[in-house]
Amino acid sequence: MLEMIPTERIGRAAWLLAQGRAMTARELAEIVEITPHGAYQMLARLSRVLPICEDGGVWRVAVEEHIRGEVE
Repeated sequence: MLEMIPTERIGRAAWLLAQGRAMTARELAEIVEITPHGAYQMLARLSRVLPICEDGGVWRVAVEEHIRGEVE
């Protein structure tokens, strides 16, 4: 695979998650050719703007989106 720039890596991660793929940071790291720590940081940052969550080390689209500041 050709070397990806950061924007391409982020886009690939978001696309896979949007298609319903659940994955660990290690799995994403292999797909986008970065370290597992880098993949975890990417997913954590994406979770600030996309409805994704980590459940037992596996990242996936959240079942329910909560709006920031929403009272539960």
